[in-house]
Amino acid sequence: MLSKENLINYFSDGEKKEENLKIGTEHEKFLFNLETKKPVDFSEKGIKGIFNILKQNGWNEIKENDNVIGLKKDNLSITLEPGLQIELSGAPCHNIHETCREVNLYLKELKQACSKFNIGVIGIGLIPNAKFDEINQLEKKRYTIMRNYMTSVGTLGLDMMHRTAATQVNFDFSSEEDFKKKTKVASCLVPIAVSLFSNSPILEGKLNGFVGYRTHIWQHTDSRRSGLIPFFFDNSNSYEQYCDFALGVPLYFVKRNNEIIDCSGKDFNNFINGRLREVHDEANIEDWANHLSTIFTEVRVKQYLEIRPADSCSWSGICSIPAFWTGILYNQNILDECFEIFKDWKFKEVNEAYMQSAKKGFDAELYDKKMIDHAKFFLNLSKRGLENRDILNSNNDDESIFLKDLDNFIINKKNLSNKLIDDFNKKYINNLDLIFDEKAF
Repeated sequence: MLSKENLINYFSDGEKKEENLKIGTEHEKFLFNLETKKPVDFSEKGIKGIFNILKQNGWNEIKENDNVIGLKKDNLSITLEPGLQIELSGAPCHNIHETCREVNLYLKELKQACSKFNIGVIGIGLIPNAKFDEINQLEKKRYTIMRNYMTSVGTLGLDMMHRTAATQVNFDFSSEEDFKKKTKVASCLVPIAVSLFSNSPILEGKLNGFVGYRTHIWQHTDSRRSGLIPFFFDNSNSYEQYCDFALGVPLYFVKRNNEIIDCSGKDFNNFINGRLREVHDEANIEDWANHLSTIFTEVRVKQYLEIRPADSCSWSGICSIPAFWTGILYNQNILDECFEIFKDWKFKEVNEAYMQSAKKGFDAELYDKKMIDHAKFFLNLSKRGLENRDILNSNNDDESIFLKDLDNFIINKKNLSNKLIDDFNKKYINNLDLIFDEKAF
């Protein structure tokens, strides 16, 4: 039988030595027909066709029963979200130069495969034109379970699954103390990150009234497994406390012998004790790992940290997201400086700003300061952190070169969402197809 100690040790088993800390980037995109601008389907002229082309380049199938649901190559994997958003889960990289090479190689390969079927790729946080019933759904057992469950716990969970796309970044921690610092710092930065990285102001051809509508959707998906975690702001923060939190999150499903078993709403503690009637044996550590992957907080914990507030974005902008977080989380002096700045920041105030940022972006406020001023300050700290890391490419550029897009946001006081709103009012309002013509990769 799993003990609580086993569950807690799962986190400490993920600790890495300082010299072995890696960066992993996951980024989702929408695929669309270049003529109709509508979402693609799972057909030989859609996703299947793209997969077949990629398989010729050394990608191997990931199957659920007999159905191909993704591809893998080396430490990379391509998977599909419930609305057929396509996602690359990148390899653990040593630095942002490596990350960006990976991003560029993948997108060139994907774009080439898509071109065979007249399919375009766009990085945006919310599909701007399609009604819900126009979006093709991936028939995957875990997604079916989630679809059935979502409507019982929130109002926008189905929109989250099918209409949104994000960019997530993964970071290691070296000890429980390092874990405490990084979860506190990352959580305090979430509303600032929302103001920087939002790209989702259009829904079904109209402005939706938000700068970060994808964030708003997450705020109305499932309060028990999304949003900010209050104890990350407290001195009590620990592996054990995260373990207790995760145990309090209801199950979605359990995997047994390649079968996905619906356990939605059930208690993991009952599973541990062999009292989960849907499953005939006790939980194991893989079950715990699977359960942790069904928690969707803005900062979530597996055997590493996953930072989740950024929308899908432009090709050039993808590398700016891991760069921003790396400059702060992977330079000890900057991490310590931020931790000191945030020592008196409280969950209540940060959470309120998090709600505001989705609506107002740079105009939201936190501790009597506009979000754009916070963004400018922490962007400069990140830049310093990346410069201090002093990791150079072949041109002798350090990693701070990847912050250029964000510098422009601050200078112009407009992020990608703000620019989309301006463009919508000038030209897209009368011809929404232009978004795809102009923003496609």
